[in-house]
Amino acid sequence: MAKIRTYTLASALIGALFASSASALVLPLSVGADAGVANVKYKGRSATGFFWSVTGNLKLTSMTSIYSGYGETTADIPDESGIDQSFTSVSVPLALQVRVPIVLGDVYVRGGANYYENTYGTEVEDGYGLLGAVGLSLAPAIGPGMAIEVGYQDRGNAETGTVSIGARLNF
Repeated sequence: MAKIRTYTLASALIGALFASSASALVLPLSVGADAGVANVKYKGRSATGFFWSVTGNLKLTSMTSIYSGYGETTADIPDESGIDQSFTSVSVPLALQVRVPIVLGDVYVRGGANYYENTYGTEVEDGYGLLGAVGLSLAPAIGPGMAIEVGYQDRGNAETGTVSIGARLNF
């Protein structure tokens, strides 16, 4: 009887060891890169520009994560006399992302704040604003995937709306 208990305990410990080593390979982290088109409004004038970012998500629970990264938006926006001026906005977001799993990935919504620095011609402005996004991520639990997203950022005198596609790598 003692041998059966010993074998049962040893089998349970070995099973737990394999289960924990397999789950240790799954990190609560994903990284990504996005690029897309941006509609930029600056002091009442607007233009179409481009947007790119590198991002990271740190899972808090199975449905929530902290989102951060670095992004740039560029556009040529006409000034009062109609001459195009270069607009560049750098953004560092910090947001909460909530995801709902689907068969091939998840649908997510994100909300939070961002630090921005806008440069328009010779004007420079920095501060904090709000952001939001809705997206669809097609990715397995571990490995590469892709995402499509619609986003909005308030950047002081500027507002940007983006549509982007991106690549993801889940660890």
